[in-house]
Amino acid sequence: VEEGDRVGAGDTLVWIEDEELRVAAEESEVDLRHLQVGYDRTKQMFQRKLISDQEHEDKKFQLEQAKLRYRRAQMELEHAVIRAPFSGVITGRSVQTGSRVTAGTKLFDLIKLEDMIARVFVPGQYLTAIREKQEAVITSEFLKEMSFNGFVKRISPVVDPKSGTFKVTIGIEDRWDYLRPGIFVDVRVVTDTHLNAVLVPKEAVVYDGGDRFVFIVQDSTATRVKLDAGFEDSKFVESLSLIEPETDIIVVGQNGLKDKAKVKIVNVEEPEDETVGTDGSSVDEG
Repeated sequence: VEEGDRVGAGDTLVWIEDEELRVAAEESEVDLRHLQVGYDRTKQMFQRKLISDQEHEDKKFQLEQAKLRYRRAQMELEHAVIRAPFSGVITGRSVQTGSRVTAGTKLFDLIKLEDMIARVFVPGQYLTAIREKQEAVITSEFLKEMSFNGFVKRISPVVDPKSGTFKVTIGIEDRWDYLRPGIFVDVRVVTDTHLNAVLVPKEAVVYDGGDRFVFIVQDSTATRVKLDAGFEDSKFVESLSLIEPETDIIVVGQNGLKDKAKVKIVNVEEPEDETVGTDGSSVDEG
């Protein structure tokens, strides 16, 4: 098989030249048949009390050894055909035709599609907030505007003293058509949910020192309001106070806008109205 091939459990991946193994298996089989016939005659003689117990036990011992040699030879012959232990995709081939291989030689890399995982390292302060089976959302800079569902599969109970993080294994559904092993991803684990939250677009936020502010429009006046932030993601920040639903918020040009500046609302053709400030800023509804 080659890299990129899909294989099923039990499919043949590679054949090892087995001429010597076949000869060994045939030799052990012939030896076993010979000893089996000899033991059958010995057993009959033993039952007729024509031979001693010791001679009977020796023949039986030789037969049992022959059976073990035959089983070992058959196993070695079967191992000359390397089969896929599970279904998946071949992601790497480490052997070429004519190569010499021994026990322990790496032949292939096989990825199990239905058991893809992402390993993330979470700050230790969230150790009690992360639980198994919590929902997770996986995104990647390589896959713009796409997200994938996942869940917390395993949690390491140990915090690394050097980094202050603990490892969390995220299970991902079979998305081989997009996600590939080795790709860098961002993972958000859903630890809690706030219903009916007021969301503020991140592009509306103004930073002043360690605080965050937004400009809201009240009576044609732009008012700077400190943002009391709650949950947030890559696009929105939850407002916990001061900003009510349906509040007009300036989202463009607010960095150069002064508090209490006059603005006017301009109707546009879009389904929702925009508000444009006197300095070219525009607003959106929270």
